[in-house]
Amino acid sequence: MELELANNRYIAEFMLPDMDSTFRIFASHVRTVTKDWSYPRHTHPLFEVNLLLAGGQEMIVNSQRYIQKPGDLLLLRPEDVHESLAIGEEPMTYYCLHFNADDPILHALLSRRNFDLYESTSALTRTIRPSLDKLISLTSANEVPLKIANKMRAMSAVFDLLAGLSEVLSEQGEEELASSKMGRVAFEIAARLEKCVEDSDIQGEALSGGEKEEQHSRDAVAAATADLGYSASSCNRIFQRVYGISPRQYLSGLKLKKAKLLLMEPELTVEAVSTRLGYKDIAHFSRQFKRWTGESPGKFRARFHV
Repeated sequence: MELELANNRYIAEFMLPDMDSTFRIFASHVRTVTKDWSYPRHTHPLFEVNLLLAGGQEMIVNSQRYIQKPGDLLLLRPEDVHESLAIGEEPMTYYCLHFNADDPILHALLSRRNFDLYESTSALTRTIRPSLDKLISLTSANEVPLKIANKMRAMSAVFDLLAGLSEVLSEQGEEELASSKMGRVAFEIAARLEKCVEDSDIQGEALSGGEKEEQHSRDAVAAATADLGYSASSCNRIFQRVYGISPRQYLSGLKLKKAKLLLMEPELTVEAVSTRLGYKDIAHFSRQFKRWTGESPGKFRARFHV
């Protein structure tokens, strides 16, 4: 296709679509434990990759028992109930990474998997193992804080990891998920929630307290699930099944993503970000952001702007 711009003529032009994305890595660690080590039953709100490097491990996930051999990995969903213990006569070494990403299809694919345990020879393990090895190398260097170059290498490895997960899991289910009625309903709800958050700095009632924010979230979810041919409770169940979280939790994640992206813009003050997100009271926004992340908005943005 021939394109013309001012006095210049172009034969063709190719462009990537505009993209913005956030992800979180939490408690990435390599650990060697004794043969009698165990970890009690627990849950957490992030996905988990647990790769066994040496020894043997038994993990119980939602009452299902798995035995890991070196090179095998477990991929856990948010809120999966799990516990683990070392087995065998030798110390055990494993690598653990907790993560989350905001891409809706990847989140749905990760939540709808049929397996938790992937053996060392599986397509998924072979695809993401190089990215995990890079992260293990950076983690084992025990460099605190990470130098900026190594921080970028870690981020690159995580994006490679997410790309590998997307590639393998999409071959197994993206087309089926996108074409199913349940998938279409869940994706429409997600799109409406995303539009609600994107429009929050253009219209909408300012939030000045916890109760008002709760009501705002309830109203947003109600609007997103209206006119889809299902009751509100059915829409919530469909969304939960596809994404592994409720519409309210998804909405909260979208708000956090937008808050982070706005805070990374140096020309915006924290107060301006608070207003753009629909908060009337900057103190309320600061408390909410700290509940989301464990740190204040100012401390978060200080990591990006000197």
